[in-house]
Amino acid sequence: MKLRVNIVITFITAAILASCSSATINYPNELSKSNKTFKETDINRYFRYQDFSGRSLEDLDTLNSRLQTNRTKEIKNLRSNISKILSKKQFTLTLKSSEIYSFELMELIYSFGLPISIQWDQSDKKDIFQSSVTEKISGFCSSIYGDAQKSISKKINNLQLSTLLIYSTRYENIQKLLSKQFPEMQAMQFNEGDEQKFASIVLGINKSKERFKKIVNLNPNQELKFDPRPRGDIKNIVLLLEPDQYKSVLPAFRYHGGDKFQYINFISSLENLDTANQLLDFENSLIPFPFYLSEKIQSKEILSMEKIMQLSMLNDWLILEIIKQAGIQNAKISGMTGNLSYQRGSCTKRVIPMQRIRSTWLTS
Repeated sequence: MKLRVNIVITFITAAILASCSSATINYPNELSKSNKTFKETDINRYFRYQDFSGRSLEDLDTLNSRLQTNRTKEIKNLRSNISKILSKKQFTLTLKSSEIYSFELMELIYSFGLPISIQWDQSDKKDIFQSSVTEKISGFCSSIYGDAQKSISKKINNLQLSTLLIYSTRYENIQKLLSKQFPEMQAMQFNEGDEQKFASIVLGINKSKERFKKIVNLNPNQELKFDPRPRGDIKNIVLLLEPDQYKSVLPAFRYHGGDKFQYINFISSLENLDTANQLLDFENSLIPFPFYLSEKIQSKEILSMEKIMQLSMLNDWLILEIIKQAGIQNAKISGMTGNLSYQRGSCTKRVIPMQRIRSTWLTS
């Protein structure tokens, strides 16, 4: 009971502060400086739909007039959308009183500085965000897992003959979908236990050692240099694993395979990270990874990765609710879970780009 009282008090305080705050002081007007050099990235940050201020409209006008870009129509639509959001006098969200992310949602609401109120639902209906990563959330065409699968499918579309899929039991359904889509792709279930032995067998290292022993037995008096070679028919290895399994399985494959393979990790690899620095464990791997998050990590605005996908889903869901209630017809959104395409009356499509994890994200 004490926790619920604290949450309600926090929300009331946040709502009062949000309603009293001026919409023109959220961000300094850096764009109005006459000698500023304008870049495409100056526009991109407004497509995140995070800055709902009168100043943002002025900034977009300035950018649109000074930049030579083919995105003029997109920028005009973006400006129109933000203007509609600012003109809306009240937004209302209906949430379960037991929602596990109530506090995080209220923090987001406060950060947006919009007149948003919450109606608490006391029914026994399932929490909206209980399985926000694995299941489809209201308003979206697919779940984060489903869209991550599509990103991987697109990547291996023309590479199925040289691709090996390693999967754990939990992701067998995704494995079956990918194997049906790419019948010539090889697939193997991960056997929990000795990761080094498993990787050695999968990559053919054991067979290479057996062949060497046979050669040595033919002439035991001759010294031969030997480096076990991994199989040559595979170039890409897709890992559909439990979040914690990547910590041991990926290094085992790298130990035996060196840099001979391209590793493609599922988005589950991001789920149990604590800090952004832990991304270094996946350096040079490909992962379905939203541009919004990678940009925030590079700018040091995101340091903690705890529950990052769940919190990202909250952000994008809230943006869609705001856009829908503002009566907006269509919007292109650089969301925290991917690039979103909103069309009134339809579910929102999401594309999660495949990105290569770079150490420079964290060291530059």
